[in-house]
Amino acid sequence: MFCSAILVAAIGKALDMPLLIAPFLATAALKHSAPHLPGVAPRRVIGGHFVGASTGVAVGALLGGGGLSVAIAASVAAVAMMSLDVLHAPAVATASVAIQNHGDHWFPITVVLIGAATLVATTVVLSPLLHGRRYPVARPTLEPATNP
Repeated sequence: MFCSAILVAAIGKALDMPLLIAPFLATAALKHSAPHLPGVAPRRVIGGHFVGASTGVAVGALLGGGGLSVAIAASVAAVAMMSLDVLHAPAVATASVAIQNHGDHWFPITVVLIGAATLVATTVVLSPLLHGRRYPVARPTLEPATNP
């Protein structure tokens, strides 16, 4: 987890962007401690954070900041993620980060896609080296049932 977080922070510093947001730390912890969970598959990590950020930016633009906006953005983001099959629990909080940081329309791309993609890439590379298991974890295939 530390290696993923420090790399995201270093890239953020080099690009002069706040890439190391709190939801990414939760993502890093989940990916390294439980890579077998469906919620940490790469498409859910990247897609979930992108949906969360986009929802937060949209709600912030429509309603401004404040607790009500954060609650609405988080709820809408969770429903959108479920609808798109990219639910990633830490990404629900990304919606609030977008509002609280007054994220502009580029926030989902400049901060979230770069940060989330970096987290996925570091886990692909580091998981076999540090944990002896690959990421993403291959899902078992279901064989068709046979009738006797």
